[in-house]
Amino acid sequence: MNREKVVDFIYLVTISTLSVVILSVAVVMLAGLFNEKVDNAQIFEMLGPAFNTIVGAFVGLLGGLSLNAKENK
Repeated sequence: MNREKVVDFIYLVTISTLSVVILSVAVVMLAGLFNEKVDNAQIFEMLGPAFNTIVGAFVGLLGGLSLNAKENK
C-alpha cells in the first residue's frame, strides 16, 4: 500500500468510529430524556463533555486534512 491509501484508510476508520460514537451518545441522551427515572440534568452533565470531545476530534481531523491538503499542493 502506498502512503495515500494508508492515510485514506486511517481517515475512513477514524471518521466511521467517531460517527458511531456520536450516534451512540445521541441515542443514550434521547433514551435518558424520555425515561422518567433519570434526571435530565445528570444526563447532560455526564454526556456533555464526551460529546464535546468527539466533536473536537472531528474538528481537529478536518483541520489536519485542510492543512495537509495545502502542504501537498
